[in-house]
Amino acid sequence: MEPRDVAAGLAEGTESSDRLFSALWSPIGAATIKAARLRPGAHVLDACCGSGASAIPAADQVSPHGVIDAVDLAEASLERGRAKAAIRGLSNVRFVRGDVLDWPAPPGGYDAVVCSLGVSSFPDVAAGTERLLRLVRPGGRLTVAIWSQGVFEPLAELIHRAVVPERPRLADVPRPATPLQPLGTTRSFRDWLAARSLSCIDVQYVPLAVPGDPGLLWSLVSGTRFRGLLDGLPVTAVERVRRRFTAGLLAEGHDTIDFSALVGTGTLRRVAPPRRPRSARSLLTAGQPIGPARQIG
Repeated sequence: MEPRDVAAGLAEGTESSDRLFSALWSPIGAATIKAARLRPGAHVLDACCGSGASAIPAADQVSPHGVIDAVDLAEASLERGRAKAAIRGLSNVRFVRGDVLDWPAPPGGYDAVVCSLGVSSFPDVAAGTERLLRLVRPGGRLTVAIWSQGVFEPLAELIHRAVVPERPRLADVPRPATPLQPLGTTRSFRDWLAARSLSCIDVQYVPLAVPGDPGLLWSLVSGTRFRGLLDGLPVTAVERVRRRFTAGLLAEGHDTIDFSALVGTGTLRRVAPPRRPRSARSLLTAGQPIGPARQIG
C-alpha cells in the first residue's frame, strides 16, 4: 500500500475533536469563558476557536447584543461550530476561517480576546500572544488557557513507544518538550503574562481527568500534535501503531489521564498620552486652566 496522509487512513479523521468535545474541549472552553468574565454587549475574538468549545459559551455570555468572532484555520472544525451554534439558536457568533496572527482589529480594538489552548500552536508563542494583545483595546482583557505541567504524560511515552517500530530512528531522538511546559505552573504563567503588559492578572488551575478509554485517547492522538508522528505512514502502519498504543494503555492500567489546564486572564494596561515638552509658553501658563483634559479609553 502506498504511503498517504494519515488523515486518509483514520476513520475518525475530521471528527476527532468532536469525540473528545464533552470529555475535554468543552470543560476547558467553559472554564476559559468563565474566567474571562465577558460582559453583555462585548465584541470578542475567540482565537483558534476549533469547533466552538469556548465560542458557544462566550456567545451566551455576551448576548443579546454582543458579538463573537470565532476564528480558526480548520474549516471542518468551523463547520461543526456553525452547526452547534445553529442548534442553539445563536446568531451572535461568526465562525470565520482565518489566521489569527494576521487577523485585523475592529475600530478601537476588541473588548476581549480569548484563546483556549491555542497559543501552543503559534510558531513563536510569545510573539503570537503579543500579536493577540494588539487586537485588544486599552483596558480590554486577554484570557489564555494552556496545559498545566505534566499533562500528556504518560500519553506521550505510550505513543512514542508505539511509533518506534515503524520509525526506528525515533528511538534515539529525544522527545520534544511541550512548547509551554516551562509555563505550566500558576506562578510561572502569572509572571509570563505580567511580562506581556497585562495587569490585574488572575491565573486559575482547572483540574480535569479524562477516562483512560483507548478509543477516546486515540482520537486525541490523531487530533493533536502527536499526529505528526503518524504523518506519511501507510494506513496499515497507522493501524499497527494504534494497536500497540491500545495494548500499552491497557497493560499499564491507566483509569484516567490528567488533562488539567491553567487559565490566565489580564487587563491590557491603558497607555498614557505622551507628554508635550514644557515650552516657555507652557511655563508661563502653568497652574492656569487651559481646557478640559482629554479622556483616554
